[in-house]
Amino acid sequence: MPTEYRTTFLERIERTPRAMSYRFARPEGFTFTAGQYMLLDLGGKLLHPLSLSSCPQETVFIEFTKRMTGSPYCARLESLAKGEAVSVKGPVGKFCYAPSGRTLVMIAGGIGITPIRSILADLAKGKEDTGTIILLYGNLNRDDITFREELENLKLPDYRLVHVLSDTTGMEKAAHKGFINAGIISTEVPLCKDAEYMVSGPPVMVEAIKKELASLEVAENRIRSDIFLGYN
Repeated sequence: MPTEYRTTFLERIERTPRAMSYRFARPEGFTFTAGQYMLLDLGGKLLHPLSLSSCPQETVFIEFTKRMTGSPYCARLESLAKGEAVSVKGPVGKFCYAPSGRTLVMIAGGIGITPIRSILADLAKGKEDTGTIILLYGNLNRDDITFREELENLKLPDYRLVHVLSDTTGMEKAAHKGFINAGIISTEVPLCKDAEYMVSGPPVMVEAIKKELASLEVAENRIRSDIFLGYN
């Protein structure tokens, strides 16, 4: 059973017009591995799994970043007052960085970036030799890119960000238009068959990416995934 902690709400930060970060005081004794998630209990049966978008080395707070949908859960999040107490349970999950010596390709769709942001921020703050990391990040448009500036300016030895957008209007940096597919992967990832993959996003997106990778003859044991179930 996940451990339960009491914490208090600190602040909310708008990341995009549709995505908001919520920060809570980091409970005493709480530890986690970048890429894990928690169950955030807002009372009244409003319990939802949310990936930690903060990283372990950010020690003052824990942060969850969520796409806001107008659901009862989102409405409760929006109503939180500074200092209000809530419960969190966890951490849970195995979608975590594991060095392999191979190129690591991280593929995120929309708010599926949250565990990947946690992992990348943790690696950027550490001293580990991370090798080559390529992030393929799919979104609707420029304004929909959560953590855009941070991801574009991340300081890692051999890191590259590739945007894939349905609408590329207003992009200062080059971006692929459309959806992440085998063609884009093979173009952006040298020796893509030999790389390791971490895929995070909605179920339909994750399954679609797995099919695209299969068409590139990427072995199943080279793919790890984190499926975001529901957006309520």
